[in-house]
Amino acid sequence: MSNTARKDLHELVDALPPGEEQAARRYLEYLRDASDPYAHLDKIDPFAEMPDGERAKLHAALRQAEDEIAAGEATPAEDLLRELRAAR
Repeated sequence: MSNTARKDLHELVDALPPGEEQAARRYLEYLRDASDPYAHLDKIDPFAEMPDGERAKLHAALRQAEDEIAAGEATPAEDLLRELRAAR
């Protein structure tokens, strides 16, 4: 973006009527996200609202799964899919 365009945008933002800042922000975020739908993913914490106890259980289950994989005790995905298809 050119410096002139950036300056023009800043002037528009500065001239917004009171109370319209949030709407302008949402629209600018929409434009940003529309050009790159994954741009905002680094700002999302999918576990933020998870209770601490549930988060601890999830972490323990993930550690256990990693240990089982490292020990060769995990069931290959192909085998699981075959079992699930057979159970239908």
